[in-house]
Amino acid sequence: MLWWDWTARQRLALLAAVLVVALTPWLLLGLLPNGSYNAGVVAGGTALLAIPQMVAWSLFVGLKTGRMPVRFDGEDRFKSPTWFWIFAVIHVALLILFVWFFLAVVFDLPKLLP
Repeated sequence: MLWWDWTARQRLALLAAVLVVALTPWLLLGLLPNGSYNAGVVAGGTALLAIPQMVAWSLFVGLKTGRMPVRFDGEDRFKSPTWFWIFAVIHVALLILFVWFFLAVVFDLPKLLP
């Protein structure tokens, strides 16, 4: 089954892939002319870009398997449907928040709002 019977090695490989994808923009920005690497910016930016990927993965696993990954265990869609869908909505809300945050930074949305 997806995720629930994975070994620690498979889970670490997924985490490494998420971090590589999150690190890629900072590596590309450093390759630009006048680009430089600041370790704090790279670490913080990578963490910021990795969080939505992990939330999306958790939501995907929950919807695909019927068992939403939450702390210590998972909420089953059939045993506790209310909590399952509450956690699914929380995951979606977090993803929307991150998209809004990204758009606010890229397009400077606070200037556009009255």
